[in-house]
Amino acid sequence: MTAIGIAGRGSEVISSPRLRTLIVVILTAGAISLTAWVVNGGPDDGLTAINITAGPGSRPVAGEPPPGFAAQTVDGKPFTLGDFAGKPIWLTFGASWCADCRAEAADLQATYATFGDQGLVVVGVFIQENDAAVREYAARVGLTYTMTADPSARIAAAYHTLGIPTHFFIGRDGLIREVRLGALERADMERLVRQLLD
Repeated sequence: MTAIGIAGRGSEVISSPRLRTLIVVILTAGAISLTAWVVNGGPDDGLTAINITAGPGSRPVAGEPPPGFAAQTVDGKPFTLGDFAGKPIWLTFGASWCADCRAEAADLQATYATFGDQGLVVVGVFIQENDAAVREYAARVGLTYTMTADPSARIAAAYHTLGIPTHFFIGRDGLIREVRLGALERADMERLVRQLLD
């Protein structure tokens, strides 16, 4: 008899207009959240997917030399990765249209400003952009390191870049020390750079 009484009261509570409204609100909010998660590609991991065809060979990994390349800065000066031989290099792939890249841009620049005098070279490869777009973005954000546009993603393809930002930390010995996918926190940037400078 007690069980019947509880069931009866429960039925009355569930039929309450206030509770029905609350349930509808909760279910609607859940559906909206799920839709947003699916549309945005799942949880934010600080990495923006890109769709390029990888070049020949395998993806560069720690302990190997990075693929060499020749390019020109967004100001028209030719350079090769080999020009920086014997120096610690932070090679970073990104784009001004990439929200994850923009989120770390100020910290990247600040880290370069802190360690540039100690020999750190930063080379930014801006994927699927032209020189003018990169120059405008660099001026607006205050970027001062070496930058090259990669409109056809030729350099990114050589590095088998699947998402941006992607970071390659290359030691003075010319070997990749570490590869990081996704946006970095300032503390991680400084730690990784200090390891290159040691």
